[in-house]
Order: sequence, then structure tokens, then C-alpha cells
Amino acid sequence: MTDVTRTLMFRDGVSSDNLPSMGASLSVVVPVYNEEEYISDCLESLLQQGDDIAEILVVDNNSTDGTAEIIRDFERRSPKVRYLLETRQGVVFSRNLGFNSAQGDLIGRVDADTRVSAGWASAVVEFFAAHEFDAVTGFSLFYDSPFVTVQRSAVAKQDALGTFRGLKDAPSLTGSNMAIRKSAWSIVQDSVTDRTDFHEDVDLSYCLLGREMKFVQDLSMRAEVSGRRGETGPIDFLSYNKASILTLKHHGAMTRRLRLMIFRSSILHAVLWPVYRMYDKDTDKLSLKRLFFRPSARQMPVDSGDR
Repeated sequence: MTDVTRTLMFRDGVSSDNLPSMGASLSVVVPVYNEEEYISDCLESLLQQGDDIAEILVVDNNSTDGTAEIIRDFERRSPKVRYLLETRQGVVFSRNLGFNSAQGDLIGRVDADTRVSAGWASAVVEFFAAHEFDAVTGFSLFYDSPFVTVQRSAVAKQDALGTFRGLKDAPSLTGSNMAIRKSAWSIVQDSVTDRTDFHEDVDLSYCLLGREMKFVQDLSMRAEVSGRRGETGPIDFLSYNKASILTLKHHGAMTRRLRLMIFRSSILHAVLWPVYRMYDKDTDKLSLKRLFFRPSARQMPVDSGDR
């Protein structure tokens, strides 16, 4: 047990001896911006988790489509759903409002295009009851992607062998599928940056590490996420990866190995991008016509402006 973790538990009146029987409550935060196509499936999957989730805070970041109306409908349908409005543009502001408004001992965080799998919430609660980590990130598969079949087949084989389970080291938390102790967030919330050209989940991860707090990946926290990022043009994707570089440099964590990994991801994205452009998620088929006649991909979740 780290000194920080021990301090967190004793400050909250919890000892390591009774940690597994805490029965901690789970809040889930969902930042959204123009997500009318995806938010319903996301909220349906969270509501299907039953009593393992105490509340679902959906933070609208100035949506201009029908997103707000959909959330309001869910709010009327279920007392667990709470609509919040964040007028400062940027996912980091939406996340912060959600985290600060959460009432649970644990805070889950997913994206609007995330569909958590059955047992996701119970896996989160059981993880924190059984382990002394301060945060955790889960494992996600793609949907609406031309590579769904290949990915799922590979994971299914590992599952059948019994090798794809348990905890793994994680270089960073992933905002589309993660959770953190509220007490840990209370400690680092003044350390996280509000720069919109940073990856807020990576920044949060290094703020935790800077306070000697720890996190891992739990393979039982399963979810599905949209493959829509693959539709982003190669030039715009460079801005996405630029945010990774800026965030790592800010924390003094950039290395040659990480820079090479980021460069490789840009190359791989450029190679796969035409396939994503041709992919029709409604028919699960490729069409050459879609490569040239298709609307631009949605706005990137990071600011591409120089600072």
C-alpha cells in the first residue's frame, strides 16, 4: 500500500481490513457534445447496470443538435440520470464539472459513444473493494468499424484460452472507459490542467502518478467504443497526436520510445483511413464511392491551435 493510498483510506475512515466490504457507491460521468447519434445507446447500456450505478451525470458542452433533448428525456425516465450544462468549451471542463458534481465514492467516466458491457459497473465496484489502487481503466472493443470481426475474433481466442483476464499495467487511463476514487480526484483536481489542446485523460493520469497514486487496467471492465476516430483525416489526426506530445512534454514524460509510438500511430492511421472512409456501418460493407463522396469526420476532441 502506498502512503498516499493509506492516507486516503484512513482520512475517509476506511482501513485496509474492511475495504472489501465498503459497498462504495458509483457515479458515472459522460461528457457530451453533439452526440445525438450515440448518446441513447450509451445511456441505455449504463441504465442496464442496475443498482451498481447510483447516478449518471451527463455533461452537455453546448451541443447544437438534439443531444440535450435526448438527455432530458432520459432524465425524465430515470431518477439516476442528471443533466448538467458546461458552457466553457472543452471536454476537460465537462469532465471537471461532472467529477466535482458526483456524489459517489467512486467516479466512472465514459464517452458518449461508449457502450458498457453487462457487468461493467459491478466490475468497477468489485475492483476498488478488492484492490488498493486509486484509479482503473478498462478494456474496450470497437463497434461500427471495418475491423470489428478481426478484433473480436482475436480477443475471443484469448478469452477461450483463459489468458485475457485479470490486471495489467496501464501507461495511462482512457477516458472512454475508466474510474477513479472520489478521494483521489479531490487530491489532484487542483493539479490537472484546463488546456484544451491536451489529452485530459493522459494529463489526469500523470497528475495521479505525480502524487504517487497508482492505476492499472482491469480486463473485466469491458465496453465497446465507436471506431469513428478512424474516419478522421490524416492531417487532422496529426493534431490529435500533437496533443499527446504536448501533454507528455508538460509532465516531463516524453521519451524516444513514446515519440516513436506516436509517429507509428500516425502512419498506421493514414494507411487505414481509406478503409474507414469506404466503410458503411449500416451495411457493414465497403464502398469505393464513399471514399470520395462522404461528409467530413466530426470535430476532434482537442484544440488544434498552437500555444
